[in-house]
Amino acid sequence: MSFWNDRRYRYGILGGVVLILTVLAFWIRILPFPDLAGTGDMIAGPDAWYNLRLIEAALANNFGFIHFEAMTLYPTGQDIVWGPLFTWIAAAVAAVAGAATRPEIIDAAGWVPALMGAAMVPVMYWFGARIGNWKTGLISALFIAVIGGQYLSRSLYGHLDHHIAETLFSTFFCLLYVVSLYALKEHKINFKEYATLKIPVLYGIICGIAYLLSLLTMSTMVVFGLFVALFTLIQFILDHRAGKPTEYLLVLNVITFAIVVIGMLIYGIQDTGFGFVSYSLGVLFAHIGLIIGTIVLYAISKILTKKKQPWYYFPAALAGIVIIGVGIVAVALPTLFSSAVGSLNMFFSQGAAQSTIAEMASWSMEGAFNSYNWGILLAAGGFIYLLYQVWKHEEPGALFVLIWSALMILATIQHVRWEYYVAANIALLAAVAVGWAIDFAQKDLLKIVGKQESKTSDETPAKKGKKTAAKAAAGPDWIKVGIFAIVAVIAIGFVATSAAAAVQTGSNYGKYGGTEKDWISETTWMLNGTPETGVDYLTIYEKDGFVYPEESYGVMSWWDYGHYITTIAKRIPNSNPFQAGVAGEYGAAAVLTSTNESAVMEKLDHLGTRYVMTDYQMAGGKFGAMAIWNDSVAQLSPYFYTLLQNSNGQLSYVQAYTPEYYNTLTVRLQNFDGSMTSPGDVAYIETDSSAGYGYPVITNMKAFANASDAWAAADQYNSLSASTTKHAYVVANPSSVTKGYLPSVTIPALQHFRLVHESPTYVMTNGQAANQPIEGGNAWVKSFEYVPSAVIKGDGIIEVNVVTNNGRTFTYRQESVDGQFIVPYSTSGSTYDVKTTGPYTIVGTGKTFEVSEEAVMNGLSIN
Repeated sequence: MSFWNDRRYRYGILGGVVLILTVLAFWIRILPFPDLAGTGDMIAGPDAWYNLRLIEAALANNFGFIHFEAMTLYPTGQDIVWGPLFTWIAAAVAAVAGAATRPEIIDAAGWVPALMGAAMVPVMYWFGARIGNWKTGLISALFIAVIGGQYLSRSLYGHLDHHIAETLFSTFFCLLYVVSLYALKEHKINFKEYATLKIPVLYGIICGIAYLLSLLTMSTMVVFGLFVALFTLIQFILDHRAGKPTEYLLVLNVITFAIVVIGMLIYGIQDTGFGFVSYSLGVLFAHIGLIIGTIVLYAISKILTKKKQPWYYFPAALAGIVIIGVGIVAVALPTLFSSAVGSLNMFFSQGAAQSTIAEMASWSMEGAFNSYNWGILLAAGGFIYLLYQVWKHEEPGALFVLIWSALMILATIQHVRWEYYVAANIALLAAVAVGWAIDFAQKDLLKIVGKQESKTSDETPAKKGKKTAAKAAAGPDWIKVGIFAIVAVIAIGFVATSAAAAVQTGSNYGKYGGTEKDWISETTWMLNGTPETGVDYLTIYEKDGFVYPEESYGVMSWWDYGHYITTIAKRIPNSNPFQAGVAGEYGAAAVLTSTNESAVMEKLDHLGTRYVMTDYQMAGGKFGAMAIWNDSVAQLSPYFYTLLQNSNGQLSYVQAYTPEYYNTLTVRLQNFDGSMTSPGDVAYIETDSSAGYGYPVITNMKAFANASDAWAAADQYNSLSASTTKHAYVVANPSSVTKGYLPSVTIPALQHFRLVHESPTYVMTNGQAANQPIEGGNAWVKSFEYVPSAVIKGDGIIEVNVVTNNGRTFTYRQESVDGQFIVPYSTSGSTYDVKTTGPYTIVGTGKTFEVSEEAVMNGLSIN
């Protein structure tokens, strides 16, 4: 093995293998490129479009960054809480590529996530080699190259989001911090001798810069400060008990976080509050507190050592200081204290509204296995091995990796968004397990192939010869070989499964993972088909002194679609995917689930809303999230009946819409175009809740063609029933597919909303879609204008025929209230492609009315 022992050859071979793995990782990540290049589309959904906006603004403003966003959350605007680093890198790549148009910028910037994903390979090699050896390093590099889950998807070409940058820079910091611990743990530091401080200070500066890069990517990097703080506390206790020097921890932490504090001050404090989700005073004080805390730990340790007190005085003293310190902060700085507690609670716990957000949902066992399969088992083995290292050798680097990994796994269990972070931990811990298995059985494996391990012992030749001969005669230890074989098979399965899934994911993402085409088309129409807001898309506005111009307005939709409205339509949404403008009295959830038009109007007037956009998902699969955001206690109960149905002796849950569901603003707009709608086929259902299953059990069901008859039967059953456990319901008949949008009760018309455009795709209630109007189908996305409406005197029912921009026809119908009709459509003068085909007619009277656009927009009366 002399060839391998020559560093020139060994490092060259290792470097070559790492390069090959890096290329492999890059190739997997650019698989979506052929399907996305030149299309002007991306695969990260709404967040990618907002990152594109930041990049476009940076290119137009000499790499300026939007700290205050006037193009979202109308009518207040919103602070942007993450950092500019990913935006600057992506903008720089676009600038170097000479990208000028939006499609060119998208194509150029789309390479950045793939490049960052590939860069993780050498980082993980170095990490594995430092924790273990070169074998662990290579395995770690291989695992991160093919590992799946959200880590893979967020590092694919075209996933124009900063998540992979968060993972790369945070892992890089952890690597450098661990490298520093290994390098400094035996380094003698004397504060009176400057020469002994050079290396520790240099390591601190390097770690500080790495941490600052992470912090400038995302302010939530502050959680890694928590990891360092917890590690520092435990390591100080271990070192104090063992009588080891702790100067290395003091210098490393003080210099590292002094660099961070200086960097934050140079960058600028963007928020004078004490929250931990922005570049605030709270984040600054947290890092200052980490510096002060390290100094306090060092001082107490020195004092107790000097006084020769028992080692357990140290943790006892720390416990007292922590209790007193927390009490002082709670009293002196209650805002900072409550913010810290709230941030920890948000980091490690789950709420009802949060559970409706995909990235904030809990990490299930099924989801974890789908992402990392057998790597989870290997990672558990690596975790146990590092625990042994800490217990046996009190290894600081291993302790930090354990704390980092344990807390990151715990956070991921609570919020799946951390899954793209935890991939590094899974790959590293899994590699540690495999590396241990190789070293554990290495001598025996060499015996099997007839080779001897290189002799590097300092034993005398005589002793060495006797031991070597005895070992050679003993033969391989088959138990060790068996353990290695099991670990190797699991590792090979992990790599094979992950690699196959990664290639499939990369190949398919460009085809199926792009933006919803109908939202692109509808917001593209909005860009040209609606009045400008007076807020320039590319201008970076300062928060202080900013006032929206008189002609500005908001666009109401569910928060998922806010970034499409901002970036593609260049209009200002009332809510957005930052989950802003969603909850509360005037939040999108309250508006879109409201069943009272007058209440809706009050909210929209308060918000300055002019347009409302809906889609079939808001009236379908996303409606539940809207209901929960509106009321986390009642949740779905106002809008859905939950019943149990007996089928072949098995009870199963079924849900049916309540009348309140059909009366919500979203459903009235999306399903009924704001028109008065009569019920279709309905089902009369009798139930009994006496069995104690928690939900009523269906005991009888009958279809009715006439809803009035069904409601009469239900009223009679409920009035005559002497039992409090028996009840009758009327619901829309689920078997009537082509009429599936029809309600179970008569839905009154909306008086102040008119359809002005709809997207080209039509969707049936059974999920079938077509690129043209179809009977029983509904447009994927619809845009409505909120207008004052004209007033027509009269009684009865008035109607007007309408044809959409796609050629779909429907009749807008409205029943009079207090002797008048309040109508939103004009019969002449409209600039929209959705138009009426004739005058308004009061049914059965022959009376017709022409309504001008001026009358609709100014609330005029029609004689």
